[in-house]
Amino acid sequence: MALVIQTNNAAVTAQKNINTNTLGQNKALNRLSSGFRINSAADDAAGFAISSKLDAQGSRLKAAVQNASQATALVKTAEAGVNEIQNMIVRLQTLAIQGASANNAGELTQLDAERSKLVSSIDKIANSTNFNGTNLLNGIDANSVVANGTAATVAGSGVAGTNTGNGTFAISGTATFSTAATATLTTTMTSATAFGVVSDVDLTNITTGAVVTAGTALTTANTGLTFTFTAGTTPDVSGDSYTNATTANGTAYTAAGTAAYAAALIFQVGAENNTNDQVTVNLQNKYTTVGLAITGDLTSATNAKAYITTLKTSLDTLITQRADLGATANQLGFVQANLATSIEQVSASVSSIRDADIAAEIANFTKSQILVQAGTAMLAQANQASKNVLRLFQ
Repeated sequence: MALVIQTNNAAVTAQKNINTNTLGQNKALNRLSSGFRINSAADDAAGFAISSKLDAQGSRLKAAVQNASQATALVKTAEAGVNEIQNMIVRLQTLAIQGASANNAGELTQLDAERSKLVSSIDKIANSTNFNGTNLLNGIDANSVVANGTAATVAGSGVAGTNTGNGTFAISGTATFSTAATATLTTTMTSATAFGVVSDVDLTNITTGAVVTAGTALTTANTGLTFTFTAGTTPDVSGDSYTNATTANGTAYTAAGTAAYAAALIFQVGAENNTNDQVTVNLQNKYTTVGLAITGDLTSATNAKAYITTLKTSLDTLITQRADLGATANQLGFVQANLATSIEQVSASVSSIRDADIAAEIANFTKSQILVQAGTAMLAQANQASKNVLRLFQ
């Protein structure tokens, strides 16, 4: 091999090997200190992509477990309330059996008094049992907002003008509530004109705050009446100014919508947005005395006998509905068990891809460390060999 001054090939080779082994040593050190085989996408692009997706799936599954736990707690809360209602119905049956017997004729007052308290307690439990603000036993959605009434055109003449607040309103057609709700008719008399009976409503007797049942027809050809339909959040038209024009049709407002009833709650208990990863909890059943059709009293033996039949039907209804709650609770239990298994398997898959094999990394680190030390020693030897050129100049 020629002796040269400009390039020390042996030293360059030694430096290259030192750099390579140093990179290997640093990589092994990084894995040992983090515990992960993949610390960046550059370590293993395919493994990084797969493990990242699996890791995200695991996070979604853990959130689904929390949802399932909350759903289970909700169902158990509902069933606890139903259990107390069932116990009270059984007690009512006992009272009815006693009241139907002639030997207890003198105790009917006391029996009926207890019946009244139990019936009241059933309604209190049904209306007050809730979970995080959600009604569970009365079939009504506590978070619902009563819908506004919709505008409806009343045929006939007599509506025009501006919002001056002191005009008149004349209807020659018929204004009818379109829902089963009850509306309040608030009146403001703007003249001394008497209002006659034009339908089944006597406008001369209507006072502010009077209640008009839904479906009542309101017709009049008279003037001097400003009114507002108010039920829930129905639009307020009081103070609007109307004149006795003969061209435009009148505009009224229908009664407000009825209170929204509880819809079935849908719980997300899986990682994907589809029905297979969702569980529905039915909260539309009503456990009030009205919902269970508990009617009657124990004021007489005859009434007590009828009450026996009524309570039997009510108890059958309650038990059927409670069985549905129990089935839902069991369903959620199986869902949670399946989620736990899924999380376990996803975690194992991520570990197999991402986690570092400590034994193998220790071996790699030791090998790289020794090679770096050996390379450093050889670099010193390569640099020493260059000095032989100086002897030629002596």
